This record gives sequence, structure tokens and C-alpha cells, in this order.
Amino acid sequence: MEITRYNTDSGNRDLEGETMYGADTPFIDILQKASELRAPLIVKTSYINAARPGAWYVKGYNSIYTYEEIKTKIDDNVRNKKHTKRVCYLINYL
Repeated sequence: MEITRYNTDSGNRDLEGETMYGADTPFIDILQKASELRAPLIVKTSYINAARPGAWYVKGYNSIYTYEEIKTKIDDNVRNKKHTKRVCYLINYL
């Protein structure tokens, strides 16, 4: 498994298969869930206020997109400075 961290996201509800977890869930637990689902992307949204405390998302486990297609979306978002308050981890299952 290879994991690459980015300061962006692939988009909003753009990949089929998305599950949300509380912001207080440890990263290792999120990584385990993503691995079990073979999900290519983990996203951490930022804390805004008590009503929107941020969350983890495991995304893309039912996706028709390939790893390379998701990577391209993320690279485009980095270049275009989109979703800069989020952090994502792109997972390549070797």
C-alpha cells in the first residue's frame, strides 16, 4: 500500500461509495476501514465551528474511476487551489 497526502480533495460527493466518520476517530482506524473496503481515498474536512466540526470520509469504494483518474482530479484541484481546507490521502493498493 502506498499513501500520498494532499491539501485538497477530489471534489464533493464525486466518487461512488462514501462513508463519513467522526472527526475524533483515529486515523489508523479510518485507514483500516478504507483498506477493508479497498477505498482509494480518505478525506479529512476541517473544523469550522461546533455545528460543523469536520469529519473523515472514506471515498470511492464503489467507484468506476481508476487510481490514475482520481489522482488526476486531485492534481488538478491542487493546481487550481480548490478545496484547500481539506486534507486527503490517496491510496494505491500495490
